Amino acid sequence: MRGQASTPSRSSRNNRMTATRDQLLIWRDRSNMRLLLVTWYFPPTNTIAAVRLNELANHLSVVGHDVRVLTARNIPVSMGLSGKLPAERVVAASWCDLTRITRPVSGALRRLLVLMRPWGKSGNLVPSYSEMAGDAASAATTWRRQLRELLLFPDYYVGWIPPGLKAGRALTRDWTPDVIYASGPPFSALVLGWRLARGLGVPLVTEFRDRWSDDPYYPPGRLRAALDRWLEGRIVRGSRALVTVSEPWAETYRARFAKPVLTLYNGYDPELVDPARAERTSGGPLRVVYTGSIYPGRRDPAVLFEAIQRLGADPAQVLVEFYGTAPRHVWPIAERYGVSACVRVHPPVRQPEAVQKQLEADVLLLMQWDDPREQGNVPGKLFEYLGARRPVLLIGLEGGVPDRILTARAAGTRAQGAEQVARLLSGWMAEKQAHGSLPLLPESTSRGLSHADQFAQLPDFLTQVLAVSPTPAASRTAPRPAE
Repeated sequence: MRGQASTPSRSSRNNRMTATRDQLLIWRDRSNMRLLLVTWYFPPTNTIAAVRLNELANHLSVVGHDVRVLTARNIPVSMGLSGKLPAERVVAASWCDLTRITRPVSGALRRLLVLMRPWGKSGNLVPSYSEMAGDAASAATTWRRQLRELLLFPDYYVGWIPPGLKAGRALTRDWTPDVIYASGPPFSALVLGWRLARGLGVPLVTEFRDRWSDDPYYPPGRLRAALDRWLEGRIVRGSRALVTVSEPWAETYRARFAKPVLTLYNGYDPELVDPARAERTSGGPLRVVYTGSIYPGRRDPAVLFEAIQRLGADPAQVLVEFYGTAPRHVWPIAERYGVSACVRVHPPVRQPEAVQKQLEADVLLLMQWDDPREQGNVPGKLFEYLGARRPVLLIGLEGGVPDRILTARAAGTRAQGAEQVARLLSGWMAEKQAHGSLPLLPESTSRGLSHADQFAQLPDFLTQVLAVSPTPAASRTAPRPAE
């Protein structure tokens, strides 16, 4: 139970939510906002989401704002990212892994169904989780997935909400934020931020780093889709404004919710992604590097491997290296095209090491699903690639945001099939053989895309949206670097 002094009265809540001319002047001059960032991913978690939010918190702190972070403890993903915010400003709440509850229930259901339908004993009646992830559309109708969709709502991390609420209330007993900034996915973070904002009577700004109810990668069943859309709408209606990572998504949110929306790219750290730190050796095979995960059938290197097959290249001519990619998503494709000798799959590495591999590469590989629904999807690694100033080979959607950025900045080429990829590889291999290496791209390649350049837009945006009453507001498009 919180003390009486820490519970905002109805009057104080109304005062926060009412815009007056005096308040507008105060917000315009405010340079020391108190901001609570609610996010599942934060250092030491080593993910692209944690990198973004680490840099965002650090930037806001450096320019004078009082930033605190509410995150989760002991997340079962890769660790090792160094946090830039002082440790005393970060509160990590424990969480309960509720998937442990669904496993025995799912197992019992599977056994029951097999007994009722002996012809299902092949094991294919209820697919495994890996099978569902590989073919989400067809698996969406299975009993097991429907069970998990209902029990684990809004996502697998729902067990973080109760401990997070307790930790958030303790954090705000003696420190009340001016705004809560909740970033998802996972969308449990948005629920947590929303409930804290309602309890404190302070404005909420919601960040969508990825789509929720309209995510095409893992479409849920009908009931879960309806629940997702309902909860997403309720949280957004309770938000003062939204932030997202690409302008096509921002346009969708403006049209759907009539809220102010700011687009903030992930950006990159110029101190870390510094081409002067590259230690590339002269000569040798053309090194094509990819860092991160892939999605078989949607974002995978099949076109690249087919191109290498067409060239009849060997490891002395071209080498494709994957860092942090599941081997099972690479080797079957490489074997299908007979190019396994030209492929290397390495374990996950920490961000500084991943960046170093990008700097040492000749060509950087970027993959995107060739589907119109992918139009606004911008992989975070794109900005590190641009900072490294290495040519980018894009396999994916024509006219998507990555394609437009690479074209506008003359930073790479979108491949239109294996034949074109083969021509590009042949040209790059010849250039490296003749000169020992490929030249760096110009400095203009990454201009305006650093973390500082991107996140500098946020304080002014927050000042404006916090200074107005919580009614549907006109959309705002922030100044953006050319795409």
